[in-house]
Amino acid sequence: MGCKLRHIPLLLFGALLGLSGRAQEPDMRGSITIEATDSLHGMLAHAVVAVRSIPEEGAPRAAATDADGRCSFLLPAGSYEATVSYVGYAPLRFRFDLPAGAALFRSVRLHTHTTQIRDVVITASEVRGPVSGVRIGREAMQHLQPSSFEDLLELLPGGRASDPAFSGSSHIRLREAASSSSDYSTSALGVSFLVDGAPLSNDAALQYSGGLTGGGSIPMSLNAGIDMRTLATDEIASVEIIQGIPSVEYGDLTSGLVKIRRKEGGRNLEARFKADLKSQLFYLGKGFEWGERSERLTMNLGANFLDSRADPRNPRQNYRRMTASWRMKKYWEDGSGHRFSLGGSIDYTGSFDRIKSDRDIDIGQTGRPMERYRANYSSLAAALNFTAEATRAAALFRRVEFTASADADFDITDRWRYVVASANVPIRTALEEGVYDAEILPSRYEATLRTESKPFYAYAKAVALFGKQYGKARYTLRLGTDWSMAKNYGGGLLYDVTRPLSEGMSTRPRRYDALPALHRLAAFAETTGTLRPGRWRIDAMAGVRATTMANLGERYALQGHIYLDPRLNLSIGLPTFEVAGHTMRITLAGGTGWHTKTPTLDQLFPDPVYFDYTQLNYFPEDPDKRRIQMVVYRYDPTNYDLRAARNFKWEVRGRAEWSGFDLSLAWFREDMTSGFRTSTQVLAYSYLDYDETAIDDAALTGPPSVEGLPATEQTVLATAARTTNGSRTLKKGVEFTFSTPRIRPLATKLSVSGAYFRTEYENSEPQYIATSVALAGGKPYPYIGLYAQEERFYNEVFNTNFLLDTQIPRLGLIFSTSFQCQWFTGRKQQWCDPQPVSYLDTDLQEHTFTAESAEDGILQHMIRQVSDLTYLYRRVPFSMYVNLKVSKRLYRDRITAALFVNRLFDYSPAYINESGGLTRRYSDPYFGMELNLKL
Repeated sequence: MGCKLRHIPLLLFGALLGLSGRAQEPDMRGSITIEATDSLHGMLAHAVVAVRSIPEEGAPRAAATDADGRCSFLLPAGSYEATVSYVGYAPLRFRFDLPAGAALFRSVRLHTHTTQIRDVVITASEVRGPVSGVRIGREAMQHLQPSSFEDLLELLPGGRASDPAFSGSSHIRLREAASSSSDYSTSALGVSFLVDGAPLSNDAALQYSGGLTGGGSIPMSLNAGIDMRTLATDEIASVEIIQGIPSVEYGDLTSGLVKIRRKEGGRNLEARFKADLKSQLFYLGKGFEWGERSERLTMNLGANFLDSRADPRNPRQNYRRMTASWRMKKYWEDGSGHRFSLGGSIDYTGSFDRIKSDRDIDIGQTGRPMERYRANYSSLAAALNFTAEATRAAALFRRVEFTASADADFDITDRWRYVVASANVPIRTALEEGVYDAEILPSRYEATLRTESKPFYAYAKAVALFGKQYGKARYTLRLGTDWSMAKNYGGGLLYDVTRPLSEGMSTRPRRYDALPALHRLAAFAETTGTLRPGRWRIDAMAGVRATTMANLGERYALQGHIYLDPRLNLSIGLPTFEVAGHTMRITLAGGTGWHTKTPTLDQLFPDPVYFDYTQLNYFPEDPDKRRIQMVVYRYDPTNYDLRAARNFKWEVRGRAEWSGFDLSLAWFREDMTSGFRTSTQVLAYSYLDYDETAIDDAALTGPPSVEGLPATEQTVLATAARTTNGSRTLKKGVEFTFSTPRIRPLATKLSVSGAYFRTEYENSEPQYIATSVALAGGKPYPYIGLYAQEERFYNEVFNTNFLLDTQIPRLGLIFSTSFQCQWFTGRKQQWCDPQPVSYLDTDLQEHTFTAESAEDGILQHMIRQVSDLTYLYRRVPFSMYVNLKVSKRLYRDRITAALFVNRLFDYSPAYINESGGLTRRYSDPYFGMELNLKL
């Protein structure tokens, strides 16, 4: 299959060359490409461009711009007048002369009309074309008043407003009734974020404190994707979220793609002040522009600061974020018929917490501090982008693009604790296996721990686009390759092993910079075509992406293994027809394909696990006679057979447009059977249990010798965690949106969006589960069972949002009232066999679990006891929140004051739960306000 697939790009390219080689009769024609942009140079898709000859002869020619805001005309030589119009913007007219054989390019900027009624789009709009997704514009973000990227998810079908929360990491889940279990976090890890074409990644993040116990836990994000708290929205011009089947140009994803395009140019100085019940935000930004359209130079500067306090009584839950950005871009043309652009950016993101000490928790009775910590995160990223594109519409070569980026993160945590040991605890210091004499921790001591993680990411990408138009058909071929690198240069866990932060701390220091770098290589080929047979329109996109990993070592199954991701999208526009005097447009679309996400650095190179067993514990009153002997075992939990997570997706969509009414439906299914999870590995270790009662204390002049001392050999089963491809996530559901034209007497428009999601979770590989039963005399249980199903459950949710969007442009007033209905949420634990299929003994010998085993007095303890309530369907019935957002423009739109109230009204009645008890629900309003200045 792989041998045949690799010839597809060559065959497609050859077909295009064949088309380009057809003989054409010379004519006296030329071409012009017109690009429509807004005031920030954002591309205006579906703007109407009409061209008429001067003097006027025949009917004018008209076309709509594509997703890149462009359309092309092939015209006879002569003089023409073009009119570019777009809803809410003043039409723009210009004249041009078209010589025979010339290829012209014109970029025009439309400005908002000051007198006409203009609809401000405050909702997410569907992306037109074969790929499914939604687009969130700048105006929608301003009306939403977000504090971080997470707030934008309210606009997705099935989304619901949530209060800003920064006390813990936040990760995106697309088309999912999400589970909180970390065993199913591949869905969030598999969402790719792109900022101006450069990817965001945390695959090399290793900031965690494994094996630590006690209070003062630090919120951490590991193997779960991008933390949306770190993404400010004030510099964003638009967001495109692809929930369906993305182009093969984009990889290292399973669930979806988020494309962020930031502001470009402009001349305004903008400031934003926001305050709500738990946070304050300040933003300042400035745009600059120089030169004409074709020789334009732009620069943008912006800074954002957020201070959040989840609970004023708990200073440990504070979160502070600082972002800053500098961007420049230059456009120019030359006489060769090409247009060029070169852009660069430098970005800083920091979240930091000063020294924290909660007096109610950390101050002991003596008034001495017991614990404090300080966490700092900083990221410095730089990116460069170069494009060259042909201005001739008939050129075979259309565009080439090069993108490069680098990102250095610094994630440092410092902890200090005053430790009071609960007993005589041995110090664990050994890094290699063997028998050691251990010292005892002091009863009281001060401990420090520094966790130093310094991930570094590099990325490079090259893409070439070829195209050919033949009659009413248009074809393109996209070829490209990309490379990414992830490496951690941090020092890891740095602490004094004789003074651990916790007496039960089982980890050992390990430097992160000793781990190798991850290198991922990919190549892709994709063809698109647009056909117009009669009154039909067919858009198709088909491609394949090949991905491999390097620098892992020959023991890894991933080393050099090539994953192929074929993907297909198809959109069919049916012939229009009249209904009640208005045109009806119906579009049917769908897509299918494979998606691949490679493992992270932590999953491929986990920390070794140490097991410490006490063989001799002789602890008399005389400290000179004391001796504690331990045997240490070291286990490497690296799973060399770990594979990439693979997700197969398909969807079917439909859209109908009539007289300003718009209805769209999408039905999807995603099945990922190789998601990453933490599985149990069974180990068996032996040690000697010396009989301390046989020691003659009176005869000792020092620590006792173990030679000749009676001992019993003990063999115990131990478990260690390692990453496997043992999780399955099956997503199914329906999304829908509906909108009406604005009712002018009421100045109101109704938008309805919603979704039904059902997500099934289960382990896709058998799992070992230890029992907590202890035998007589406190002896550990000598068996561990292997179960076909550790867990198997599904979550479902049905949400609908009714949005009344009222706009009075003459008063500069916009207010929206949303009725967010959650019809129900449900969860059901499905039946799992409580008996193991087999079990291991202390010699790691596997035995089949039979009916006779179930009757055995010892073996029957492996049969899991499950309550009858476990398998009951847990349903939370209907609830509705009414949210309000208001914005008012003042002083010629220079000042905008806005406020929002979540749960201004709510209907959340009490209900009888699955166990027959009464469950009461409570909610409190949450509000905030902001002031925007534009000078």
